[in-house]
Amino acid sequence: MHNFKQFLDYCESFYSPEHPDCLYPIDGLTRGELALAILNYLDLCAEDENVNWGDGDSLDRERVRDFVIERRAVEDAKNPVRGLNFSLGGK
Repeated sequence: MHNFKQFLDYCESFYSPEHPDCLYPIDGLTRGELALAILNYLDLCAEDENVNWGDGDSLDRERVRDFVIERRAVEDAKNPVRGLNFSLGGK
């Protein structure tokens, strides 16, 4: 990948339910949420000598996916009611 937008587009094609060719949709994923996960991952690559940027390969994409999943788990732990799906109606 040559730039941030290319890598974002690549990740989006795998995980964004809005993308027409999405292979592994993550419910409710937004482009902004994915962009933030990429930035977090790039920060990790810069800070941790054991994590290397692979020029936007599939391992990089999967690590970004893991950041999305991990961030959502933390948010759900902070607000457990957010993830509930229930109806207050009698039907």
